[in-house]
Amino acid sequence: MDNTTIENLIGEYGWLFLTGIIALLFQSTIQEAVDGLMIFLGNDYNEDDVVEVDGSPGRIVRVGIWKTVFFIYHIVNGKIVGGSKLVVANSKLKDLKIEKPLPNLDLSKYSNHD
Repeated sequence: MDNTTIENLIGEYGWLFLTGIIALLFQSTIQEAVDGLMIFLGNDYNEDDVVEVDGSPGRIVRVGIWKTVFFIYHIVNGKIVGGSKLVVANSKLKDLKIEKPLPNLDLSKYSNHD
């Protein structure tokens, strides 16, 4: 291959190489953006949902593209005495144990009676 052919290849496909390098450099940022978008567009977590975050009762205040905001209740003797705001990056939500309690169901109609 002569220099002209190599220059033509670099000129024609150089943008592809450069795009690949940029994607590798910003891989974590791209992954966080995708994670955030999936939470934001998905229906798993919605504003005003009652949840338990690592065993503490709380409520989802805001679901954004980059972060989710919780209000965690502080309960003493069965009464809410305060709370705290918890802001979590959407990419870190998978590290928390988040549960949505089910409504009280009447399971008596499903029991086996002889």
